[in-house]
Amino acid sequence: MNTPWIWLHGGVAGLGPIREDLLETYWRLDQQISTIVGYNRQSPQPMRTTRAILIDGGSGDETRFTIYDITKDPAVPVGLAKLDMDTSRGNAEYLVSMDPEHHGRGVGREATHLVLDWAFHVANMACVWLTVLEPDVGAIRAYEKAGFKKQGIRRDSNMWLGQRVNEVLMDAIPADFEGPSRVEQMFR
Repeated sequence: MNTPWIWLHGGVAGLGPIREDLLETYWRLDQQISTIVGYNRQSPQPMRTTRAILIDGGSGDETRFTIYDITKDPAVPVGLAKLDMDTSRGNAEYLVSMDPEHHGRGVGREATHLVLDWAFHVANMACVWLTVLEPDVGAIRAYEKAGFKKQGIRRDSNMWLGQRVNEVLMDAIPADFEGPSRVEQMFR
């Protein structure tokens, strides 16, 4: 594995670009049962689909990140994050998948905060939003700690372990962003 190129550093997490040499790592992250259930997919996806989405596909309106645990030496890739931007409206949907072995360590929360920093201070988004399944209370807590606020719910709009569940709608705006901004610090 090549030395990671990390754009933004926090205390435990870092964000860098998507790398072709990490394709198998990305594919494995998206095949975790927790990710399949959290995204309400019914089956794993082939590696060629992951390649098409992450390496070959995409558009200028998407920014994808490799999430690193920077407490390790060298830093270890532990997740993926994506901003799917609607630049005409100035908002973006946030999507993330993390290695379950790194849940509860603050890496996902800090990486999410760094993505918001990027969204507000590099991409100039006015709002970043997400949906999360209501039973996934750990994810909801992590999103709130990272700066998202609950907007409301979409009732019985998705599935969790074979049962109808609500989706929780959450968003973050620049006025609520709690610093420090790592992006702004780079220019001081």
